[in-house]
Amino acid sequence: MKTEVENKLVTSAREGDRNAYARLVAAYSGRVFAICLGMLADRHDAEDTAQQTLLRGYMQIGSLRNSERFGVWIAQIARNACVDALRRRKPRVVPAYPTGNSAAGDAEDYQRLKTALATLSEEYRLPLLLFYFNGRSTKSIAETLGISRAAVQTRLSRARRKLRHLMVAEGLEP
Repeated sequence: MKTEVENKLVTSAREGDRNAYARLVAAYSGRVFAICLGMLADRHDAEDTAQQTLLRGYMQIGSLRNSERFGVWIAQIARNACVDALRRRKPRVVPAYPTGNSAAGDAEDYQRLKTALATLSEEYRLPLLLFYFNGRSTKSIAETLGISRAAVQTRLSRARRKLRHLMVAEGLEP
């Protein structure tokens, strides 16, 4: 969407024009959903959170100071909504243990790994899961979490170190 058109739509939406906000939603709903899906890794939760984000954006559009930053603003609302959803979610840290010919010891090790992951703070667990289990790049994680790429790399390094320490304490070899 062109910046001039977007600015006019934001201004109109601030004045209560629902059609203007509907056009903004049409332009940004895909991005909002992608952020939610990337962070929540569950389509149903992502759809719900994206819808909540867009509704919250409509209710709070008066607080947007710079109409040129609507995309950044709505993305930040989406990230915050996802973090809230992750906090409310029961721990679903990693996908279920693969079925097949797995030894009982492997299942126990997997359970210990799952427990160790759950004990990491969200600050470290989220980048780790996005990187290793969702296959996301550090650049993508940085955009999703609204932090720098260097911060993502630092958090991944610290998360690995903490996880290794937890696993050794549990008797697992890293």
